[in-house]
Amino acid sequence: MKTKTLFTSMVAFVSTAALCSFAFAKEPEKSKAKENPKPLVQIAILLDTSGSMEGLIEQAKSQLWRIVNEFAKAKQGGVAPEVQVALYEYGKSSLAAASGWIRQIQPLTTDLDKISEELFALRTNGGDEYCGWVIKDAINELVWSPESNVYKAIFIAGNEPFTQGPVDYAVSCKAAITKGIIVNTIHCGDEATGINTKWKDGADLADGRYLIIDQNRAVVSIDAPQDKEIAK
Repeated sequence: MKTKTLFTSMVAFVSTAALCSFAFAKEPEKSKAKENPKPLVQIAILLDTSGSMEGLIEQAKSQLWRIVNEFAKAKQGGVAPEVQVALYEYGKSSLAAASGWIRQIQPLTTDLDKISEELFALRTNGGDEYCGWVIKDAINELVWSPESNVYKAIFIAGNEPFTQGPVDYAVSCKAAITKGIIVNTIHCGDEATGINTKWKDGADLADGRYLIIDQNRAVVSIDAPQDKEIAK
């Protein structure tokens, strides 16, 4: 299912620059623009803070924050969007087992300084990584706009199999896109492993992009036909 949004996104992690670019879709009709002059972007960041992310987490934080900043700087019809960001951590053994080792740190908020402060303060510590569960929580707990012209997306980053835990990732990803929420997955490891452990499948199920952060290589992207157009 393809969502109808004001924004069409493609995240390009390109070698050492690791830039994130976003292109806008067709302009809304003038009458609608007057009714809602300020586009809305809602993003949930879900970051794996388990012990296995040691050595990768700082790079993951930087790339996630770069994505937020690109949205904040973007404009649609000359108007900057209202950007709301939520933050979750998952997989840390010091969190509660009953909640799936998941913690909502901030609900959707326009206070990007607070999100930045909380994001860069996160540290790793053992645990089990339940991607399907944390996606389900983000879908159900956050106050997502019901409007179809709002860009709504989850960015989930981690390095363990996407299949872990009692909540089926496929069910969660399908539930997300049914509500117009795109799921973009960022595997912190090599491309092939991310594909084999279903990170790419999770993104495919929810109209998202599969991206990788490999500590042994330059940050890369999965090429798409839109890349040249977005670069312009």
